[in-house]
Amino acid sequence: MGNYPVRAVLLVDQKRHTAELMKTYLRIDGYAVDHTQDPKEALELADQIHYGVVLTDLVMPRMNGLDLYREITQHDVRVRFVFLITPSGDVLRLLGSLDRDDVIRKEPLSINEVIAKVRAAFTNSR
Repeated sequence: MGNYPVRAVLLVDQKRHTAELMKTYLRIDGYAVDHTQDPKEALELADQIHYGVVLTDLVMPRMNGLDLYREITQHDVRVRFVFLITPSGDVLRLLGSLDRDDVIRKEPLSINEVIAKVRAAFTNSR
């Protein structure tokens, strides 16, 4: 793992417009943000750069957010994850509850909630 900015965020989201919006506001708040739509590319990036927080969609093709979490935390136990979700029966079964510090509803998306949860993840980092 290479050097990294202390406030680095890896954003993994399929929806380019939503990702651009989150990336813009996270950068305004002082975070260095890398974005990819592909969870496999996210694994490659996480091997090269230490991210303090990975902000990822839970449901994605090829690899879901929980599998991405398991893969990355095998190599970096300090990274924190925040999951973006569109509530459905399957998602609720995976996460158990929506009242969690590491979950953000994508619809409707609140940029204030994104910023607050990323800040909290950095504050509560391991």
